[in-house]
Amino acid sequence: MERYKNPDYSVEERVEDLISRMTLEEKAAQLCGDLPFELAKAGEKMEELLKEKYPYGHGRFTQYSIVGLADPVKIAEFTNRVQKYFVEETRLGIPVALQTENLCGYPAMGGTLFPAQVNAGCTWEPELLEEMTKIIGQESKAVGINSAMSPVIDVARDPRWGRTYETYGEDPYLVSQMGIHYIRGMQGNKKEGVACVAKHFLGYSETQGGLNTATTRINSRELYEVFATPFEAAMREADVSSVMANYAEIDGMCVVANRSIAHDLLRDTMKFEGILTSDGAGILKTLTDFHIADTYEEAGYLAKKAGTDTEIPVGASFAQLPKYVRSGQLEEAVLDESVRRVLKVKFEYGLFENPYVDVEKIKTAMSNKEKNELSEKIAAKSLVLLKNNGVLPLKRGIKLAVVGPHADSLRYPVSGYTFPAYVEMLTAGAEGDESVSFNGIADEAAKAKEDETANPFAAFFSALTEEDKDKIGDMNSVLRSMGAASLKDVLSERFEVRYAKGCDIIGTDESGIPEAVKAAEESDIILYACGGNSGWVNVTGGEGKDRCRLDLPGVQQKLLEALCATGKKVVMVLYGPGIFAVPWACEHVDGMIEAFMPGPSAGRVIADVLDGTANPGGKMTMTVPRSVGQVPVTYNHRTGSGYSGAGSTAASVIFSGGYVDEDNQPLFCFGHGLSYTSFELSDFRVKETKVPTDGQISISCKIKNIGNQEGDEVIQLYYHTKKAHVVRPVKQLAGFKRISLAAGEEKKVTFLLDTAQLGYYNEDMEFVVEPTVMDVMIGTSAHDIRFCEEVVLFGEKIDVMGRRSYCCGVKCEKNF
Repeated sequence: MERYKNPDYSVEERVEDLISRMTLEEKAAQLCGDLPFELAKAGEKMEELLKEKYPYGHGRFTQYSIVGLADPVKIAEFTNRVQKYFVEETRLGIPVALQTENLCGYPAMGGTLFPAQVNAGCTWEPELLEEMTKIIGQESKAVGINSAMSPVIDVARDPRWGRTYETYGEDPYLVSQMGIHYIRGMQGNKKEGVACVAKHFLGYSETQGGLNTATTRINSRELYEVFATPFEAAMREADVSSVMANYAEIDGMCVVANRSIAHDLLRDTMKFEGILTSDGAGILKTLTDFHIADTYEEAGYLAKKAGTDTEIPVGASFAQLPKYVRSGQLEEAVLDESVRRVLKVKFEYGLFENPYVDVEKIKTAMSNKEKNELSEKIAAKSLVLLKNNGVLPLKRGIKLAVVGPHADSLRYPVSGYTFPAYVEMLTAGAEGDESVSFNGIADEAAKAKEDETANPFAAFFSALTEEDKDKIGDMNSVLRSMGAASLKDVLSERFEVRYAKGCDIIGTDESGIPEAVKAAEESDIILYACGGNSGWVNVTGGEGKDRCRLDLPGVQQKLLEALCATGKKVVMVLYGPGIFAVPWACEHVDGMIEAFMPGPSAGRVIADVLDGTANPGGKMTMTVPRSVGQVPVTYNHRTGSGYSGAGSTAASVIFSGGYVDEDNQPLFCFGHGLSYTSFELSDFRVKETKVPTDGQISISCKIKNIGNQEGDEVIQLYYHTKKAHVVRPVKQLAGFKRISLAAGEEKKVTFLLDTAQLGYYNEDMEFVVEPTVMDVMIGTSAHDIRFCEEVVLFGEKIDVMGRRSYCCGVKCEKNF
């Protein structure tokens, strides 16, 4: 038996043995991706097509879940046929990686559908994400998927960007904690888990104008301190297998071809040993969109030379890399380095020992009641009560007008990058809709049109049987089979409801407003369900679906004003993939809930909060501006800039006096979220106010529920470095803990903050912890700070590069 086939040898030994046996073409093949659509279309002739297209083996098939869109058994059987060819018919028998987008669940029939990740972030409970991704990984693994193109750990500070709903918000510490737990759950012990591809490295969310894939203007200090921190945390704390490169250019170079980022920062500074993959068509775009190469082949060469390991979805340029090796332009060792990383993941995740799946166990492996209960739990914990003047919870026996485009929809509360969103996207793409903005597949569709070859969308649909189409066909029926019920339907079981849609999400038709006003006038209270929707087709947010305005889309604002003009109390529920700047609404409505996209259980969990069955405890993960003109507006802006901490001198008044046409303060701050009960914080203590630069700061407080019902509060720890030779943020999140308390119950929370978590680049670009004076603060939002005390760090300057701390210790005690 060859050494690489023998599991008794170490992964490193097996990798080196296998590489020594590989030809240039076989090495390049491991760096390439492809879409599975042609294989699905080939049917019984698939094996012939595999032999024709992949004689040297293959690295990965991406967007693989689409094969099983209608049936998990079908994709499992397909997996075994595909792996049988690569394992038994190719010279070296290297299994192929099968990867998909499973951010909110295995995105096909049979998968458990979870809330959007912006909702997951609003729980402020990272442990829930670990429970969630154990399920996503288990279901994905059952059908043969071994690579997940998730999580999205971009720090999202611009709400105009359409993909903010995939992220965990604006704060690098919060994003880090969510990412760590997401990856731990998905990857598990590796052999039984699914390898994660964290994305997008680096700065993808910080583009000019909030436009997807547009240029990114970030200095090297901020690039590492803010945007790289969640990735480095994922590497150190969760051993993430891969990262995906940002499409955009930074300092004139696309990330896939930018050696200072793809190699110097990622490999030399951050010491990452895993795979760096392109994003979908990221290398092709360096030719077609950014024009930094003369040919597609050259684009691949430039990316490989810079440090990119693999190309997806189609590895057409990387397949040509042997030419550059033979011509002497590229050293074979450069290929070997990337192949080594790819093979290491395949060995670690058990592909060589277990390439096949057990088809007989598929049906019992997929979604069930217990899994759906976790989805509903996350949804319930994610809801944020933004405003309440006493109208909530609603009193029993009232007449309730239920109005708005979201009130009777099952689809709108469901995230993009999910089973329903895929169905919409593939259907529209197959019909030739060029507005489909799914990078990678859409790029290949455009390339196919230019080359007069098969459209990948159409190729997929031609592979579906009539039975498959019937299963997929009625999306509302599919969602109802998952337990979904509209908000109108749930509320109708609890109140006397008068329903009127009023208007669509987008569009200019106002003809439904009079009917909505009539329903309002006949009711005691108005429930207005409004906002946006997500996906790739006819949406207000998503990949390539960005906004230049943050107000309510379509005529929803006109409908709101008409409802408020009735004089009835209005409760507003905001849905969608992003936040809305709604100062008029905030002034005129009586209650406001931020729901985002809670998933199939949206109707129930929102109704539970409205009628008091549940007490809301979610917190915002992004600052909500009053106007798009305030963007960027984040709580952790630099001292001397932004909406607070600008100083009080005459010079500050002259040069930083604020807006003449708008309040400086945001509408809602980071960490904001109300409850139906009240909490009292007391006994704030800092164990030692003088701590060495290589020490630990212990901060504690007590929290008591002084209301008359059970509720959750999130205790948030912040700090501010007051003395440094570089400008530091006015406030930075350092730790947090969500706590559930019965009425009258009290607990003690203690944070253990390692000083190695406090590092920054000094004036000499050394990443250090320095002697300084800092404030440590505890509160329930970035603005609601209850306690603050000064701490002095003393001793020598400590270089913490490579020795950073990413997680603040926290313990919660009931008996103290």
